[in-house]
Amino acid sequence: MARPYPPSTRATDTDRSAVLVLLDAAFTDGQLDAAEHDLRAGLLADARTLGDLAALVEDLQDATPPQPTTSIPESSAPADPAARARRFLVGTLVASAAAAIAAFWFVGREEAPVVAAPVAATVDDVTALPARVVATPDLRTAEGFAQFVEDYRAKFGDTVVDDVTIYDNSAMITRAMPQQPNREIEYAYRYGFAPAYDPTTRSLDTPTVDLAAVDQPALARLLAEAPSMLNVPGGEISHISVDPADRHGPASLRVFMSNEFSESGHLEASLAGEVLRTWPYGQ
Repeated sequence: MARPYPPSTRATDTDRSAVLVLLDAAFTDGQLDAAEHDLRAGLLADARTLGDLAALVEDLQDATPPQPTTSIPESSAPADPAARARRFLVGTLVASAAAAIAAFWFVGREEAPVVAAPVAATVDDVTALPARVVATPDLRTAEGFAQFVEDYRAKFGDTVVDDVTIYDNSAMITRAMPQQPNREIEYAYRYGFAPAYDPTTRSLDTPTVDLAAVDQPALARLLAEAPSMLNVPGGEISHISVDPADRHGPASLRVFMSNEFSESGHLEASLAGEVLRTWPYGQ
């Protein structure tokens, strides 16, 4: 039996193509509407790992490529889109060893020579390659924040936002549209960036904040000290926000903690990590 790759293994373009076929099939049979399909398809290019790709299809029915024992002749290939998608995946598995999403995880694969037409293959025929493991840090850590900032810079060419809220593996960002400072758009970040809503009107004097101005070593200390300052029983950091300067004060970081009983506290600090105010639980 092939040894599964861990979800942190780097994804290939073949893996992304296989997932796109599944998304197309899910749209065709009504599991996804057009907006959901386009959002998930838009995240494919930025998906870095097999786990990232698995998250895009884990709620879909029939999201596992088939394991046929006989080949599918070209002349008798099914005509419906979902069947064509499955047929494509069989060929891809043989031709270039596409990842199979089994129980929502991808199965190991080995490079195979390209053939002219699909031939018989099963997952058991594929021998796993050594895993290529990369870390996917929690965004609520200093390491995760640094990764988010670099991903943001790679996507937009700068690190300027109107505002941003960061969760464990996702974030919501608002920024001005390129060449249109009177329009803003909100992006969802989850293994990549995709528009969350249509553009809206933006005031020309909307304040912004540069994420690169955050002192990351100071942020690491702040996150480590937050539990003792906020006194939330059994709590953990739920999210972090970076806010621009306004009439109430300079640009700031906010760290929020909560627990399973919805008991919470939060603090405000400068971008250099200096604590400005705290709101501990119970005070």
